[in-house]
Amino acid sequence: MTPGADIRDRLAQTAAYDRLETVLRLVNERKSSLTVPNKWSFEARPGGSVSGAQLAVTWARRNQPDATFRMNGDVDPNLAAKTLLKRTYGLIAASFADRIIGRDGSRDVTAAMLRLVSQRLNELYTGTFDEMIHGQSLPLISIDHLERDGPNPLLYHPRTGEVRADFQGLVKQALIRLVDRNRLRRDEINAELLASLFRELFSNTHLHARTDLDGSLYQRSARGIVFALRPVDIPHEAFAAGLTTLREYIESMERLAARPRVEFLEVSVFDSGPGLAARALGAMIPDAMPISNEYALVHHCFLKSITTSADPAHGWGLPRVMLALKLAGGFMRLRTGRLSLCKWFPPGVTEANVTRDDLRFGDINGGEPKEHARVAGAVFTILIPVGLGN
Repeated sequence: MTPGADIRDRLAQTAAYDRLETVLRLVNERKSSLTVPNKWSFEARPGGSVSGAQLAVTWARRNQPDATFRMNGDVDPNLAAKTLLKRTYGLIAASFADRIIGRDGSRDVTAAMLRLVSQRLNELYTGTFDEMIHGQSLPLISIDHLERDGPNPLLYHPRTGEVRADFQGLVKQALIRLVDRNRLRRDEINAELLASLFRELFSNTHLHARTDLDGSLYQRSARGIVFALRPVDIPHEAFAAGLTTLREYIESMERLAARPRVEFLEVSVFDSGPGLAARALGAMIPDAMPISNEYALVHHCFLKSITTSADPAHGWGLPRVMLALKLAGGFMRLRTGRLSLCKWFPPGVTEANVTRDDLRFGDINGGEPKEHARVAGAVFTILIPVGLGN
């Protein structure tokens, strides 16, 4: 038996960013199985669900061809599987596992779980928003290796298979479902800006998520957007979940908010590709590479017209994301490779261009970029404040 293969990396319902990073370090060190909560409060934190999905992809890639996922016993047995698959991280974990073991610790339930995965994907691809939305979030997922009838039609054009050119209709529908019932004013929300963020971020994952560094299709690959409404009572330490820069960003809203609650629209995008730095380098990032060099590779991706695609139409996505973020007074976290980076802007900025300083990113815990546990793919989480003046 491989040393450590019988160790279960179990995440408690109270686990947040720090515990997630601990498990990621363990996943990088040795073979292991994985257990995540069926119900996890972390998914209500910024980027929590997609960060959980990134953990699942990283774990699966490290443990193939024997990535064993173990069901948790934290909810009623009759509800466990469907509860798990309602969550983005649970859907990805089940979809990327080679084997799924039931709550008793021994029964192989892979076939039954994959049938439920297929049902959930059918809801996400063809169902109503009421069927898709979980809580205050709308998951828009594309899982390549489980798609019999083509990619998610909400994200891709049904006939051409290309990323949709316009997400405004989708965003407006989502805002009606997420915002109206919270009595926020939709006319104060820039739907065009949100649609642009959807388009730019998802196009980036489409380009870089499906193939490895040799250009071969991954055996398993996925990407997606989670669009959510996050109400926060200010100050609210729990919402920051221990992230220094996120807490500073939320605290900056106290001076601007007309009431003690601020709503944030979250746009989180994840993919299962090699990561920004590795794709830019054209090779896996060696452990010996200084973290400053890896940061330079990622930073280069945000410069105008820099792209790893031969298509001249590409290469403007990430600069546009930063401009939209700046104009919205938003927050961004990027987790890729060994980096966990962030950038935030105060509301009310009117300068319609991106400066060099705007493209300087800090570590999520403050200060210069530091080395974190290595992850597969990339996760972007963007927060945009709404209703500050209500």
